[in-house]
Amino acid sequence: MSKPTLQWSPIQLQMVNQEKILSIGRLQGITVDIKRVSALEDFEVIKIVDDNNPYLALLGIDWATYMNGVINLKKCKMIFEKKSLCVVVSLDPTEGSR
Repeated sequence: MSKPTLQWSPIQLQMVNQEKILSIGRLQGITVDIKRVSALEDFEVIKIVDDNNPYLALLGIDWATYMNGVINLKKCKMIFEKKSLCVVVSLDPTEGSR
């Protein structure tokens, strides 16, 4: 995946606890290709703080549902399972995909 440029985004989320979260930016026209199944998607990037450890999260990931995906940003992994096929993608540049 190339490194796309974040575009300005007007999105503001209000959480259940009334905290407001501003989008860091929007990634537009990103091709998501898992085992030759492609989708062109847009993402909102937000910062989540969990136990004072901030990490980034992607919103607008309908493609993950379409591809039966589970994304764990804390563990830097994406897992896609369909029948007997399981693909694990590492988001950590120090690890490889399998």
